[in-house]
Amino acid sequence: MSTADLARLPDRTVVLALEEITHTLTGAAPTPLPVASAAEAADVIDALFAAARLQPPRLGTADAGAARAVLARLATDEDSAAVSAPVLADPPADDQMGLAESADHIVVIGAVIAWLRLKVDFRFHRKDGANEVEFELSQQPPTAGYLQELAQIIKDFFQPQP
Repeated sequence: MSTADLARLPDRTVVLALEEITHTLTGAAPTPLPVASAAEAADVIDALFAAARLQPPRLGTADAGAARAVLARLATDEDSAAVSAPVLADPPADDQMGLAESADHIVVIGAVIAWLRLKVDFRFHRKDGANEVEFELSQQPPTAGYLQELAQIIKDFFQPQP
């Protein structure tokens, strides 16, 4: 599906496609997703931005544009395109079975976390009353440059450049 085709999908279909792709990506992972809530997912994204020394985007304002940007990335990224293609070939219908529209930003954040997990391993845990996130890449800590690259992609989802 081309970017132009994605642009023609209704907003609700975009969110439902993200929901389905995210479910497939997290279900196919060798270990469960290490976050259990939207707040923990936001903490992971904030930790990535802190490690990259960049200002994080406002995640609670994820809109249809952010959803489309994440879906476009999932559709073209080498690590997620094979999972995305069948969903986009036959986009889900709005059958009222998905999350309510008021929670669409949670679906977008979940999709970002699922995509991020394809790029870098991370562990989320609570220590001394604080949430901690550790990132690893191929058994080694990732370089600051790689974390900055990932953070910039995520920032562009939520704050696209004009």
